[in-house]
Amino acid sequence: MGYTRETQIKDIKERINIVDIISGYVNLKKSGDNFIGLCPFHNEKTPSFTVNEKKGVFHCFGCGAGGDVISFLMRVRNEGFNDTVKYLANVAGITLATKESDKKKDDYYSINELIANYYHHLLFADSAGKKAFKYLTVERGLSTQTINDYTIGYAPNRWDAALSFLKSHDVPVTTAFTLGIIIKKQNGNDYYDRFRGRIMFPIKDYMGRIIAFGGRMFDGEEPKYLNSPDSDVYKKGMSLYGINTAKSQVTKAGYFIFVEGYMDVLLMHQYGFKNTVATTGTAVSIYHINTVSRYARDAVFLFDGDAAGEKAAMRTLEVIIDSDIEGRYAMLPTGYDPDTFLVKYGRDAMNGIINNAQPLFESFVKRLLKDSDASIANKLRAINNILLLIQKMRSSPIKQELYIKRLSELTGISESSIRSSFGKMETSVYEKTSATPQSARSDTSRAEVILLSIVIDHPEKVHILFKDGIINTLANPEINASIRYIKTLYDSGVKNIKSTVFSQEIEERTKAVISEAMLNDLSGEDIDALYEQAVNKIKKTYYVNEQKKLSREIVQTKAAGNKDTADELLKKKKEIAVFHKQ
Repeated sequence: MGYTRETQIKDIKERINIVDIISGYVNLKKSGDNFIGLCPFHNEKTPSFTVNEKKGVFHCFGCGAGGDVISFLMRVRNEGFNDTVKYLANVAGITLATKESDKKKDDYYSINELIANYYHHLLFADSAGKKAFKYLTVERGLSTQTINDYTIGYAPNRWDAALSFLKSHDVPVTTAFTLGIIIKKQNGNDYYDRFRGRIMFPIKDYMGRIIAFGGRMFDGEEPKYLNSPDSDVYKKGMSLYGINTAKSQVTKAGYFIFVEGYMDVLLMHQYGFKNTVATTGTAVSIYHINTVSRYARDAVFLFDGDAAGEKAAMRTLEVIIDSDIEGRYAMLPTGYDPDTFLVKYGRDAMNGIINNAQPLFESFVKRLLKDSDASIANKLRAINNILLLIQKMRSSPIKQELYIKRLSELTGISESSIRSSFGKMETSVYEKTSATPQSARSDTSRAEVILLSIVIDHPEKVHILFKDGIINTLANPEINASIRYIKTLYDSGVKNIKSTVFSQEIEERTKAVISEAMLNDLSGEDIDALYEQAVNKIKKTYYVNEQKKLSREIVQTKAAGNKDTADELLKKKKEIAVFHKQ
């Protein structure tokens, strides 16, 4: 669970009244067994934000936000899990016991800071370091103030500089190896420095603790960039360079700016765009988006003005399409990246680029339509690709509607025609939405939510779902993932799922479907009968959909002369029929 033991978090929740905490941020009114109010996470006029005091959960039926009191404060206070637990422990009057693993992490942060200061000193004291300093200031435009503020350093081109320095400060070589500062030789007995002859960029977490390093060559050698490996304090696919500074600045701007490199971040910050971050050697992921969505609901993706930058923007759209982030794409002139553009044209010109950023979705549509030639087939293929993208907006049918309307405006095709094509696509999102009010759900969708509610209250039934194959028939991927997560908890010995199901490791989408399911009151219900009713409804829908799908495929394969394939599909169709009757 991260900062504290499971029992301590349970004690905190038992002493804290979720309604009292949330009432400090939302005007709640009693409604039956629940409290309702206007959601603080999206604009709405009719209350759809629901809090259940007894179960200790909240859920918004408008935007899908959900979770426990820790989840709520993490979002509304823009803080991490550990800090939120500390805050609630203080409110509850509980003294948290520090775990041994947290002491180890504190040691890691200290060692990283120690070596970062060593590298920073060498940037000014080492002869080669002075050349690196000249490169940073004269050639790249960094100020000495920026270099000092971000502890930029230099790793000497020696095999044992960092190794010897750390040994002189009694840092165990095994610890330095774990952090990726040094590498083990092939003989397995000796070590040597990972970073040699490189400009060093300390990577910090949102609290400003140094968790890793990025090393850059400045004399043309390869590889150009070298990053620390993953460790207990650093996960490359989840970390953002500059987040510790950007998080406090984004409230003023209202959005984040994503760039692609360390130098880009530094120059952007130096020129006043301190709401800028960059990934650390990976493409933008949903984890990065979840991190920034704590602080803002908008992001500008400022990529290089070339084909690679455009492709990066399109890949990013696929990641954020079903998130709370509204992404915009700012394209630089060909041949420029953010740092070189700033040095040549200055802050005002960059401001113009950012202010003219276009919605990522519109950029995606225009690019696909531009890339497709005049033939009907290619344009149809492009529009189908756009519809597949819209399908990924599982959390908001309203958002889907707005994007379909915008697609109609951009293409000149009527909304009714687009909607008709969208409805015929096989995995329609309208049947998979997790954030839709119960009254607006299909019977099958409601059955899946009820099934999740049962598994939360009676986790011993989760193995039956897997044994009988029901888990593979669920249409809603978030409910499927939630049930698999609950099985993992149950198999690890957790019996009270409600008290432990929300943790910092699970995605917001999973929290949303679980919180919604927990709002269902199953007290007084015949659980076995309710379970059978839900399973039968799910199996029937799965059977009907699969039979229709397979029938179409059989006709197509027979028409193509693929008799063997058609026979296999027919066999599968019969197997599904047998499964349905069980």
